[in-house]
Amino acid sequence: MFAHKLTRLFLGAVALGMSMTLAVAATGQSGKVLPPSATVMGWSLDDMAFAVADFSISGNDPAFYPDTPFQILYRHGAPGPGTGANSFNVRPGTYFYVNVVFFDDSAPIIGDWPADEDGAAEYVFGRDQLGGHDLFVKVDGRTTSLDDAGYIGLAPTPTSPDGSSNIIKVAAFLSPLSPGDHEVTIGGVFDGDAIIDAFGGPFAGEVTYHVHVE
Repeated sequence: MFAHKLTRLFLGAVALGMSMTLAVAATGQSGKVLPPSATVMGWSLDDMAFAVADFSISGNDPAFYPDTPFQILYRHGAPGPGTGANSFNVRPGTYFYVNVVFFDDSAPIIGDWPADEDGAAEYVFGRDQLGGHDLFVKVDGRTTSLDDAGYIGLAPTPTSPDGSSNIIKVAAFLSPLSPGDHEVTIGGVFDGDAIIDAFGGPFAGEVTYHVHVE
């Protein structure tokens, strides 16, 4: 059962949606990781955590594709060159939502599940819990750390496909990318006591997305 959870940790969905290109002009940077308090088209990170929860929990099963104003980019395709795995074409002005990792409270629960969002950061980063660190989003070689409680969201999962009641996500919004080809890589390390107890050792992973902006 724990092994099944381990395979899902970095399934890492990326969501995007059409919006104005104002963010690029304001930040002066293509694909900038926005502050955790940022909203895109009125959506917060907590809103997105709730919207994509069942899709993520299911391993990105199309049957759980959420009805939102965003288009979702997700881990897909066979690994290896020439397969198009994790490759997407988008239009200029597209904002991105990058889901780095998630955990839910389906059985068996890893460590001591937090009672509320205030305890979620200690659960993710605490050395006696998941021990997350070096969580990041890298856009075209430019790395931004997500080792910040603001990027953690706790959302209910009332229709979860695995019987969970809540999900914790570490995620961030990106401003639009400039026209051309881009790489977005997510990753991090979990080596807290609860992870060691559950899996017999630490867990680290990376996923790279290839994005072409028309």
